[in-house]
Amino acid sequence: MPAWLHSLLVLFFLALLIHLWQRKERPAHWLAAGLLWLASAYSVHWIYISLHNYGQMAAPIAAVATGLLGTYLALYGWLAAWAMRRWLTRPAPSQSAMLAQPFAIAGLITLLEWLRGTVFTGFPWANWGYQQVDSWLAGFAPVVGVYGVVFVTALCAAWLASLRPKALLAVVVVHLVGGGLASQTWTRPHGQPINAALLQPAVPQQMKFDQAAVLANEKTHLTLAAVAASPSAKVDLIVLPETAFIRPWQDLSAQTRASLLAVAQRSGATVMTGIPSRDGQQWFNSVVAINQAGPIGRYDKHHLVPFGEFIPWGFRWFVDLMQMPLGDFTSGPQVQRPLPIADQLIGINICFEDLFGEEIIRALSPKQVAAAQPTILLNVSNLAWFGDTIALAQHLDIARMRSLETGRPSIRATNTGMTAHIDHKGRVLAASPAMQQDILLARVQGMIGSTPFATWANLPALLLALISLGLGAWALNRRPNQV
Repeated sequence: MPAWLHSLLVLFFLALLIHLWQRKERPAHWLAAGLLWLASAYSVHWIYISLHNYGQMAAPIAAVATGLLGTYLALYGWLAAWAMRRWLTRPAPSQSAMLAQPFAIAGLITLLEWLRGTVFTGFPWANWGYQQVDSWLAGFAPVVGVYGVVFVTALCAAWLASLRPKALLAVVVVHLVGGGLASQTWTRPHGQPINAALLQPAVPQQMKFDQAAVLANEKTHLTLAAVAASPSAKVDLIVLPETAFIRPWQDLSAQTRASLLAVAQRSGATVMTGIPSRDGQQWFNSVVAINQAGPIGRYDKHHLVPFGEFIPWGFRWFVDLMQMPLGDFTSGPQVQRPLPIADQLIGINICFEDLFGEEIIRALSPKQVAAAQPTILLNVSNLAWFGDTIALAQHLDIARMRSLETGRPSIRATNTGMTAHIDHKGRVLAASPAMQQDILLARVQGMIGSTPFATWANLPALLLALISLGLGAWALNRRPNQV
């Protein structure tokens, strides 16, 4: 299916939900609720694989847990449906109320999506905005971010649901405006491009933390890195994925450390690898930069994943149902200095962190000096937990949205996919085949400058949503004799 067609189908699906939510008949409401739950559960069905296939959780319990997560994601849509029927739907609204209604609906959906991405540390996966990364509506991302894209998506869906000719024309106009914004360039090239080797070792998850396979896994990574270090490749940066090594640097064997130093020496490149770090009693999920002399820099993951990297209060019993190497990591600082590679500054994030655009742009704030602002974004991940599923493509779309929002290229090194090079317009320039061992060579041009979103974050989108919802609700609920 063409990527743009997927975005269009999602837009029509949201329009169908809004249409059903506005109907008086209860069967329509139940149909909408069921469709939303099915879509939500499907979008995260890969959780079952991590719980059952790799966590050895009993299949019925894993299925129920996955269904409950789908229910939680759908809950925000159900709240939107209830509020829409309660305050935003009237049998015969005035002309002004009819005009305001789609904006109010868009504001409501946007605010609830933002809450879903914030409450309980946030879970914005399958956000409506990410579904439009291949449509012209993505052109709004550098200006108002992913939640602004949610707003215009929901607005277009509300217009489509009305089935009015003028509303359909408005949908076309909004898409044309998004296309026009997509043609704008908000940032500019900085320095000379760097050559990066992005490693995808494809280590099966069942072997990843198997103590009997630790040395074999390390050898796989080192062999791949040695190939990337060939002098003919002329790379500046070699990147291994999240937890490429499962022991801290000081606990690695002398031979493994020597092999990593030899890779850096032979290539003249900096090697960055995912690896746990230990400071006293504290453990961090980290990326360590290494040259021929040893470690020269480190990034510690800030936004930790519930259950995966810390255990929420009261859920120890749930974790005990699985056989996973889970524990409590310590969160790194909110803003950490990018790591320099030749002319470029590499801003690192690890796996789940790139779901939070408002956190990625902290390093791009006008308050940060230019020398502390990354010119290239780097994500290292291990999605082998989820098998060969849509999780890989979903995460790639999320990374593309971050590049659109920041006007920065992104490079990704993952264990099983999707390892990729994304330009500052969110376009995938190259990607490794999923689930296959590969070395992706990328010539990456860093960018400087600021997009409107990098300056204002989510404030404009949230204000637009609040104002639209407030004015729309007032217009739809005022009495006829009110002026």
